[in-house]
Amino acid sequence: METLSTPLPKKEIIVLQNIMEDFACATDLGAVIVDIRGKESSSLYNFSPFCQAMRNYPEYHKLCQKCDMYGGLEASKTGRPCIYRCHAGLTDVSLPIVFNDQLHGFLLMGQLELDPKYANELPKIQEIDSNWKAYKDLRTARKSVLTLSPEKIKSAARLLEKICSHHSQETHPRDRITFNFKQEKPKETQPTGKDEIQKATQYIQKNISKTITLEEVANHVYLSQYYFSKLFKKETGINFITYLNQQRIERAKILLQQSDLSIETISHNVGFSQASYFCKTFKQFTNTTPATYRKEHLI
Repeated sequence: METLSTPLPKKEIIVLQNIMEDFACATDLGAVIVDIRGKESSSLYNFSPFCQAMRNYPEYHKLCQKCDMYGGLEASKTGRPCIYRCHAGLTDVSLPIVFNDQLHGFLLMGQLELDPKYANELPKIQEIDSNWKAYKDLRTARKSVLTLSPEKIKSAARLLEKICSHHSQETHPRDRITFNFKQEKPKETQPTGKDEIQKATQYIQKNISKTITLEEVANHVYLSQYYFSKLFKKETGINFITYLNQQRIERAKILLQQSDLSIETISHNVGFSQASYFCKTFKQFTNTTPATYRKEHLI
């Protein structure tokens, strides 16, 4: 799966917007669709007065977008909803949007106050604690935020996951929530192996932060290593290792541009066991070092 290079079809955008709007209306939870950088790409459905006010402050709005991006990337690693607390301490849930093996963004819902006795059960998605309490309007708006227990938050996450699962055309449980919308395919008289390669690239993207071997992926699609290797190169135009490293470097570029994570942390987050090998591979694909790339592209 690659990073966004072609837009999501308009009909799928409309479907997602309708799902999120109806979900927000039915549950009284906030919901939004964001792109891979955490920027809003839909209306702010049922946003709490607190979150609306927070985003009126440019510095807090940027922190909100960072949390949305981090939460989405965490969800895309596992293929499961990611439940986390934002920089202001509210609880959110994220799911990835994948179409034609490309990560297009994330579905987010929540904006919930966690019952204080469960405060340590959910991690913060980033260490920054914003000083929002210094503003009277934010302190006042915070009082209106809905408070739920972890069990109810998890139930809401499962509900959104099931809605997504129902909409998705995939049938295998591991593909339920990634929105792998299928386009109509021309009729074929002989199998081409495209389905196996599509499943392989989906598996790679979901496990991009882990150690992945050709044998492991070949077993996942029930092919021999030799045949899978040949088929993979035929369908993608490059060999397995090159493709895997390419996807890891693309993910690293996003983190270098949009986060203040250390290069060593980023290298581990995209599946490299050693930062030195990550830096070497990064330079092979970009002709520059991660540090230089961040300096030139940091948003």
